Amino acid sequence: MQAQKHLFPFVVSALCAGQAFAWDHDFTRGLDLYSTSDNGATIRLVCDPNRVYGGTETMVLIVLDGNSDLNAEARLAFAGGSEITVPLIHGRLSKRDLGDVAWQQLLDGLRNSPNAELTVDGNTRAVDFGPPQAFTCL
Repeated sequence: MQAQKHLFPFVVSALCAGQAFAWDHDFTRGLDLYSTSDNGATIRLVCDPNRVYGGTETMVLIVLDGNSDLNAEARLAFAGGSEITVPLIHGRLSKRDLGDVAWQQLLDGLRNSPNAELTVDGNTRAVDFGPPQAFTCL
């Protein structure tokens, strides 16, 4: 029993020593799904690299404090200094609605920045992404 008492703090510290924030990845119904959460904000990236759904399902979904039906301007200011302000429609930023230039700027920021400041309707959150991720989105 005494050995278990000393082992518990070691296991807890080992589990906490790793990267606290990172993108989770899943593959469902032909789509690559990436998700990260921090500070009451969740950002999900839906990629359709093989155009299973014609490429129209490629989007970023944003949830703040459990609210996914957000209709406002969204600003993402990335660590490298780039910034994008785009309309958030029902919590979505879709490639189809944003156009190629804005979509590529958003994707580059998410791919290459370890964090960002997300502002939606005056509500600002710092979001840590962890290490860069090689998303399959085009």
